[in-house]
Amino acid sequence: MTRLRVTCYLWPDPVIYLVETPRPKCPQCGGAGWWTDDYDDEVGECENAEYVNCGCWNPDRTRRLLPVPRWIARRWLGWTPPDYATEAPF
Repeated sequence: MTRLRVTCYLWPDPVIYLVETPRPKCPQCGGAGWWTDDYDDEVGECENAEYVNCGCWNPDRTRRLLPVPRWIARRWLGWTPPDYATEAPF
């Protein structure tokens, strides 16, 4: 069974998404949807951690529902349009 929730993203434009959530009682990930796979280098220090997605959740499974009008996003969500520089970066 799919566990869906509604999420609002404010950048770059305010939009409402329908996203899937991980299974809360998953025995592999404990409801987080992922776990870290640590590996050691030659010295024995843990340099990098690789995130492994669990099978109970797909983070790429999202559906854009509808854009939020800018006047609603400004008034109730505190959204401000991105600032663009008027001068060249060099």
